[in-house]
Amino acid sequence: MNDLKIILFLCNWGPHTAFQTLQDTGRGIPDEISMIRIPCTGRISKSLLFKAFEMGADGVVLAGCKPGTCRYGSGTANALENTEDTRDIIELLGLGKERLQHVTFFPDESDLLLKFLNDFCNQIRSLGPSPLLPIPITESESVSQESLAKIVSYHDAFACQDCGKCSSSCPLALIGKPFSPRELVNSIIAGDIDSPSVNKDIWSCLTCGLCYDRCPSAVNFPEFIRDIRHVIRKNGGNAHEAHGGFFRSLMRAMTSPGLKTQRWGWLPQDVEVDSKSKILFFGGCTPYFDIFFRN
Repeated sequence: MNDLKIILFLCNWGPHTAFQTLQDTGRGIPDEISMIRIPCTGRISKSLLFKAFEMGADGVVLAGCKPGTCRYGSGTANALENTEDTRDIIELLGLGKERLQHVTFFPDESDLLLKFLNDFCNQIRSLGPSPLLPIPITESESVSQESLAKIVSYHDAFACQDCGKCSSSCPLALIGKPFSPRELVNSIIAGDIDSPSVNKDIWSCLTCGLCYDRCPSAVNFPEFIRDIRHVIRKNGGNAHEAHGGFFRSLMRAMTSPGLKTQRWGWLPQDVEVDSKSKILFFGGCTPYFDIFFRN
């Protein structure tokens, strides 16, 4: 079954040498495997591990260096923690922790690596395709000047008097960050929205509204920023989401009709649930938060 998609995040050091040996000698690497070479497994966060499933992977492997051999010190330990947390989360989600594995190899362990890959592929074949609906991939496009002009006009940004009261009240500016609401608006008006520094400021704004409260021209900067963010996202631009966008991905995953969540799987066996009870206990997403933030 070659329709399955298995992502292999492979450390650039020890395990990649073993994988390269398999390729050089023509060994039978399973067709389902798609290898992604990375500098260190410790840099693959929980959000990136889950993102692979969100984008259509049926199985994910994080292969790194043996404990004590990581070139960056704590890479292997970080990878193990991130994998364990993500495994527990996808188990609660109903995806099954078996679909995600963390393994370590020495450079000369190509035979062991091949055996693991074959065993893991057989396991994924027995589980079948992932029940998660993959998100549609959209090409990122530059935001048109027409759409920006409409937002600038709607919020009357040209009414700014350049008094600087917005900057003097901004929490980001007060703690020393080089952030100025009026300078950001001027950069957007000038068409510099694709600049990395401008894009960073767009997503750094807290939208707290203090600048709007102080503005003598009543320019609603927080709403201006929200509309700008909406246009960027609509055009496929990258958002600076909290925690790598993990919880946004989790919410999207929960809309998959084939997913059967296991959020009550952690209950002790002696705790009984009465479906006819008049008391409703709603657990919500708390179990996912507990796991995500425990390390």
